[in-house]
Amino acid sequence: MVPSIRRFQHQVLEGQTIKGEPVVIPLEGREVQVYLHRARSGGRPVIYELHGGGFVLGEARRDDAICQKICDLIDVNVIGVDYRLTPEFPFPAPVDDLCDLIRFFAQSGEQYGMDGTSIGLIGFSGGATLAAAAAIRSAAGEIPALKGVVLHYPYLDSVHMPSEKEHFDCDMDPAVMSAFTKLYSREEERSLPLVSPICATGEELKNFAPTMVIPAEKDALRKEGLLFADKLREAGVSVYCRVMPDVHHGYIEDAGNIEFFDAVTLDDTKKTLSPFFAAWAEAAVIMSAQFLDGRFRGEEL
Repeated sequence: MVPSIRRFQHQVLEGQTIKGEPVVIPLEGREVQVYLHRARSGGRPVIYELHGGGFVLGEARRDDAICQKICDLIDVNVIGVDYRLTPEFPFPAPVDDLCDLIRFFAQSGEQYGMDGTSIGLIGFSGGATLAAAAAIRSAAGEIPALKGVVLHYPYLDSVHMPSEKEHFDCDMDPAVMSAFTKLYSREEERSLPLVSPICATGEELKNFAPTMVIPAEKDALRKEGLLFADKLREAGVSVYCRVMPDVHHGYIEDAGNIEFFDAVTLDDTKKTLSPFFAAWAEAAVIMSAQFLDGRFRGEEL
């Protein structure tokens, strides 16, 4: 089913106007497509945006409007990343793509008119997993230091199969979550912090960048987002955590591209969603931008 779903989603996106500048970045042994939203001013920081899709689906173009809004709000460069997808490229390929891009722009950012060493991350769902993994690698000194990280409805625990999770009134299918998990990583990898950030030790988290964790109230992943925020606090990390009320998993990306949402979402599913999810999504994007702007400015959380 995955190729068919990808083709359909790709066709929807092909008809849309994209503001991000498509750029192909040469990395070791491969190239990675990104969409660059340039800041109005030169030498500004850079935020990497990681789309959701369970590591299996999704494209950076879907989140184009979200990236552009953040770019406009705080005058930063925003890079939407088309990281490699599983099952063709399972763990650690997507994590490596993000980390290698961070290294590339840290060294070459000046030619793109940015400060590639002043770095923020924002991830959604599986993209939040990748953002957390990169932050763990940054905390270990493996990639440049990060100024701030924003995790929206993050998937942080693949040790416990989705069928074992505490499910709320949500629209996530445990069988699909389990299938995506199995496509992304082998069983023996699932307790690794880069796969399941919630498994990271206090020592591994102590240099984690200041973080905003924003779970969704009607999301089966809400609990692990809250637990991860607690783990970060226990490790001495500056954390802001807020559960967004009455919203579903993926609400920000759905609101950010309503045309895509309307095309791929069943009418019966739409009827179960809060009529205010777009307003909450707008608030969440603004909070994210302000949080990262504060970190770039060196403000205390």
